[in-house]
Amino acid sequence: MDQLKKEHFLRIIEKYQAGNASKEEIDFLEAYYNSFGFRKSYIDSLDDDRRQFLKDDLRNAVYENIENNNKTKLRFINWNIFRWSISAAAIVIIGIWVFHSSQSTPIKNSIVKPVVESAIVPGGNKAILTLADGRKISLTDASNGSLAEQSGIKVTKAADGQLIYTASDLPSGSLGLKPQTSEYNTIETPKGGQYQVLLPDGSKVWLNAASSLKYPTSFALLTERRVELNGEAYFEVAKDKFHPFLVKTINQEVEVLGTHFNINSYKDEGSIKTTLSEGSVKIKGSNGFNEILKPGQQASMTHDGLKVENVDSDLTIAWKRNQFVFESDDIQYIMRLIARWYNVDVEYEGVIPKNKFGGAVSRFENVSEVLKSLQSTGRVKFRIEGRRIFVSK
Repeated sequence: MDQLKKEHFLRIIEKYQAGNASKEEIDFLEAYYNSFGFRKSYIDSLDDDRRQFLKDDLRNAVYENIENNNKTKLRFINWNIFRWSISAAAIVIIGIWVFHSSQSTPIKNSIVKPVVESAIVPGGNKAILTLADGRKISLTDASNGSLAEQSGIKVTKAADGQLIYTASDLPSGSLGLKPQTSEYNTIETPKGGQYQVLLPDGSKVWLNAASSLKYPTSFALLTERRVELNGEAYFEVAKDKFHPFLVKTINQEVEVLGTHFNINSYKDEGSIKTTLSEGSVKIKGSNGFNEILKPGQQASMTHDGLKVENVDSDLTIAWKRNQFVFESDDIQYIMRLIARWYNVDVEYEGVIPKNKFGGAVSRFENVSEVLKSLQSTGRVKFRIEGRRIFVSK
């Protein structure tokens, strides 16, 4: 970093401490300082020269994005040495890069036709609630406050996009719910939707786009807390050792007592992935395969069996933090994520790019900005017609 950049960097720090830094400058500092807390053990293993190289390269990368006032501008880093050590915070500002296993040097920028600007906006808190009597309530349009009461259970929509179930005559979050006949509700998010549910036992569920959750309005008369999931959801299960919590998906059941985990069961993904952040869960497959997961492990269930591997669980639940995060993923997987969140159709023209992409961008960006970041690698091209995205090499 030359002297001018160093002085600029120090001025940003002074403005931050004085409380008059801009949003871009605050983002810059937080990304830089947070960047060395993610995979700390790896960074600690580097020698001094490589660690300093990484620091300078990250700092320069983020600086250049502020200088150009473009948070999604491509910035290549020497990923042959450092691709596993960058932090999520720094990645968000740096944008998208590409992994190309057949090359040992960074890929050079290519001149590509700009992505056409589009009015396609990101998703938000959208869902349909189906009550036990068949009534459907659009949570997208419903006013905040009480929505319904079923068998002594009050259903409320909160201002923060959360659906809350509480016993009418018991404190919120109580596990000892009023003994009534158990009824079932279903919440379903469309493409471009997400929603959070606080179940009557105090468990929290974040539902991703194009997903649904079926659950009892009361667990009082049940020996177990059983819900059914289609799509993807993140669970924070309230502890109750006398009533196991079970999540049923196609060909799989997850049993827990109290823990945090993510399940991705989209039919078009080819496998059911369960990722554990905290506690322990037992995976039971319809094909007879069983496995107990530890924190930081992911189970992939297919027709062929069950595979368990160590993963970074924070990356798996990036969607819950409203980020797209990729680690050596192919374009078809990435476009499935985009299609669900932006409610668009995707078509491929000619040869499908085989490159692996990595990086992260905010899910709150307009779809054009996300596509620009990918296209800036020079390995894939896009054009938009209405709500249809065409992908080519």
